Amino acid sequence: MVYALFSEEKMLKENYILLGKAGDKEIRLLPNMLNRHGLIAGASGTGKTVTL
Repeated sequence: MVYALFSEEKMLKENYILLGKAGDKEIRLLPNMLNRHGLIAGASGTGKTVTL
């Protein structure tokens, strides 16, 4: 169900990784930023490890 929200074809074409959506806004990660440090926070069982 969540997969339906993300268009893999669009992400490959526009060269970004979609991290999430809220309404019509998207949180995107550009490939040239993948060598940066990041923090994934959340309660136990919310999928932090799966996100990586």
